[in-house]
Amino acid sequence: MCDHETTGNKYMHFNFDELLQEGKGAAENVIQNGREVKAVLNNLQNSLSQFLEIPIKFQESIEYVQDDPDLISKGGLNFKAEETGFKVVHIVSEQVKCSKEVFKLKHSQTIYPITVVEDKNYSVADDQSEFASVIGKIVSNSQFHLQLHSFKSLVEEKLKDKPWGHL
Repeated sequence: MCDHETTGNKYMHFNFDELLQEGKGAAENVIQNGREVKAVLNNLQNSLSQFLEIPIKFQESIEYVQDDPDLISKGGLNFKAEETGFKVVHIVSEQVKCSKEVFKLKHSQTIYPITVVEDKNYSVADDQSEFASVIGKIVSNSQFHLQLHSFKSLVEEKLKDKPWGHL
């Protein structure tokens, strides 16, 4: 027997089983929400590849606060840039080195609500349907199409300059 069992009720007994089950359910919810967001982005990626008639992919990078471009004044290489919490999503050519920012994403601990920023427009989605709707508004916007046109032209220009032996 343990000391706490022999000396009476000196220590309280905690039952963590229910809390562990709650945590497990919450984690499964986060995983499912992440799959939903990825499904929307994969669908968009496939549609853009077909629409542009060039193979593309999305690439995400962490956005950092850029209030001081001179890092040397903040300690050079020892300075750790502050993250904004957003991930910048770029459309990237699979054929040549070329990319263009399309929007930014910031999700909560449970993925939703997820904030989408395109240019200076902020939208918040609480589920997959709302997220797809927000992305749909972005891709139907004339400014987005001007960016796509610019991106495609740049890719095509780089492809012309690319030596055939290095495909």
